[in-house]
Amino acid sequence: MRRQQQVWLDEHTNPDSLPAMNRERAGSGVIAFVEHLKSLDVPISGKALDIGCGKGRNSIYLATVGYHVFAIDYIGPALDIAKEFAIREKVPNKIDFIQAEMDASWQFEDNFFDVSVDCFSSIDIETKTGRETYRDEFYRTLKPGGYAMVNVCSSDDEWENEAIENNPGSEPNSAYWPSGKFQKNYDEAELRQFYKQFKILDIKKISKPGEKLGRKGMATNYWVLLQK
Repeated sequence: MRRQQQVWLDEHTNPDSLPAMNRERAGSGVIAFVEHLKSLDVPISGKALDIGCGKGRNSIYLATVGYHVFAIDYIGPALDIAKEFAIREKVPNKIDFIQAEMDASWQFEDNFFDVSVDCFSSIDIETKTGRETYRDEFYRTLKPGGYAMVNVCSSDDEWENEAIENNPGSEPNSAYWPSGKFQKNYDEAELRQFYKQFKILDIKKISKPGEKLGRKGMATNYWVLLQK
């Protein structure tokens, strides 16, 4: 097991590590994504990808509103919890849970998904090459005209800015957490460059109260709306 996977395994089994991961309500960015699609009169149906699904809160939400969801994560215990959650919410037949890496070639055909979401998942891929593989697969498997949503942490985030200053990674705006987990944070120029093969429809910088690493503060993230 790679170090990053071990850290994620520890985080998923430690309820105090990242409180947001233990909430059952979908992330606000994913809810905003679906509401935006509704405002465009885009059908809320078809196949959806939830990459790095964790314990399944976003997958459950997408299934509940009308999608057939393909939920991918490489942490088995998180997927086990997600499957139980799906049964409890009466949507197990609307979600395919898949244990797989996101930084290697994906098993899906070209132009497979109607929509795709990445809710703070790809930022934990340890290498730039790995994140480029994820991005290219994210693009390849999305249908022409399909929509995607990405949430990432801003380099201006209170905790991330501190980590970048005190324990920087080898890439700009990257850092190591006290647990040893690598995280790639972004500024807007980096986001536009990284996702330039998509049509970038919107980038919002959002700040709101949050909790990380055992303390409360102001979380600053980017919400990115993409189309193929």
